[in-house]
Amino acid sequence: MKKILPVVALFTMTFCAQAQYSGPRLFLDIPNIYLNAPDVEKIGNRFGPGIETAFNVGSHWSVARLGGGLTYTLDPKAEDVGESSLLTPYALLEAGAGMYRSNGNKCAKTKQNAFTVLAKGGLFYNFRKEETGETLDRLDYTVGAEFGYFFIRDVFKNYEIFLSGNYFTKSKVVGANFGFKMFLNLRAGGRDY
Repeated sequence: MKKILPVVALFTMTFCAQAQYSGPRLFLDIPNIYLNAPDVEKIGNRFGPGIETAFNVGSHWSVARLGGGLTYTLDPKAEDVGESSLLTPYALLEAGAGMYRSNGNKCAKTKQNAFTVLAKGGLFYNFRKEETGETLDRLDYTVGAEFGYFFIRDVFKNYEIFLSGNYFTKSKVVGANFGFKMFLNLRAGGRDY
């Protein structure tokens, strides 16, 4: 009986929450294309494009995100620019709090502006290897912020312009991304949020 009680309590809380809340918002960012500066203090020495995809589960005031991508950076001041290029595949897990793809009315009707303003933190896993074959510090922890804007034209598919900054706590560097995301609202189904 003692083992069943917590399950019943959890089920009851979930049912009550479901009655008040229609469920999470689900977004698929596919693709997220951006310019990447892995260390903003050395932006003149290393930058380049990046591409990412992520699955987002959120509310109007928070989000959890799981995704992965690839950056291609180079040093434009190097004698051999091609030799300076680095391809960095990565995975990330983030959570954020703040306004997430919402407007003041918290709805997704067309012809409205919507914003993202988040404080966030998470894990960043780097798959890149050094030229010597030695691996880098693969796992890093991040804290940062994300700002985005879009005009709702279609409740299902939209594009968001964004600026994102992360402080990598183990590497002790600040990285930044600026670009756009095409995202799909997987729970649109013709209804407003």
